[in-house]
Amino acid sequence: MSEIKDNKGVEEVKQNGSNEPENLCCTCQTGPTTITNESQCKEQCCRPKTIICQDIREAKCIPALIDRIYDYVCLESEQTRCAKDKTFEIIWAGTENWNDLVGKEVCINTITLQYDCLGIKNENIETEIGLNQTVTLQKDPCSECSNPKCPQIYTEYNGSIPCSGKGCCENGRTRKVCQSDIIPDSCFLYIIVEGTAGCIPFKAQYLVDNLAKVDGSGLGFKYVDFFGQVCLPDDRKKVNLRATFDVCVSVPCVAPKGAIKNITPVEPVQPVEPPVHDAVMMARVPLYSADYGFDANIFASLLVTEKLYVVVKDEVAVYTTPNTLSCTNGGFTFNCKTE
Repeated sequence: MSEIKDNKGVEEVKQNGSNEPENLCCTCQTGPTTITNESQCKEQCCRPKTIICQDIREAKCIPALIDRIYDYVCLESEQTRCAKDKTFEIIWAGTENWNDLVGKEVCINTITLQYDCLGIKNENIETEIGLNQTVTLQKDPCSECSNPKCPQIYTEYNGSIPCSGKGCCENGRTRKVCQSDIIPDSCFLYIIVEGTAGCIPFKAQYLVDNLAKVDGSGLGFKYVDFFGQVCLPDDRKKVNLRATFDVCVSVPCVAPKGAIKNITPVEPVQPVEPPVHDAVMMARVPLYSADYGFDANIFASLLVTEKLYVVVKDEVAVYTTPNTLSCTNGGFTFNCKTE
């Protein structure tokens, strides 16, 4: 499932050992000087370097080899799903005795989604181009979910394909694109509801095991297919393909199917063996634990969007202004100054 301020400058704190104002006529310090530096080890947001061209007449034209976007298409796949009989577990209630909730009818007021990652679970994506060409889009390791406890979920894939154009078209030729069995997935996706049981407020959650799986667990969405048309150059030997995915889950309604109940069997739990005194064993008093919750139907929608880019290498001429790129010290601020 923010703006970070820039580093502050170095602050010098001079202590004179007294709460009284300093004598403005005195130029001596009677106490030690303390230099306090704010830690700058934390990774922070930053902006790419930009150049302001003061005078376009000073610009020079230079050759460059760049990656140019030749074409890109936006493909979408949307599903709706009624996931039945999902159990929500109570995680907070406005009463010390949660047993007071049992038998109370449930009213849902708000629904919140909380997750660590949403993306695609496939290691590779087989993409058919035209009639008889297939390119394998490989996962981009840099787009993997950052939480090490999450399964391997990615949002970007890359691949290349040799062009089979015969040069008959002046620019490009339209080719059909087909992708099948793309698996959307989530990591630590919680559906959190707040409401009342009778007159007692509560909060409950449902952990979505997976978004799409053939056994129907989780929310039970289907695998995703994409198809469309893309323009490929007719006079190139090779082009690169880059696919970026965006997965969006929406839950507009959670419909309770009954009152709150004990959702796990109440079983006795034996405590630790008590000490023995005078050869008489103390009686063991069984302890009991129970979880409380309710069953509900989850009305959800899934929207998976793919941007498929066709990228080619191009020799171009660009205008640039010399001596305008400034150098920095890497972002750290030091309290030593050069004269």
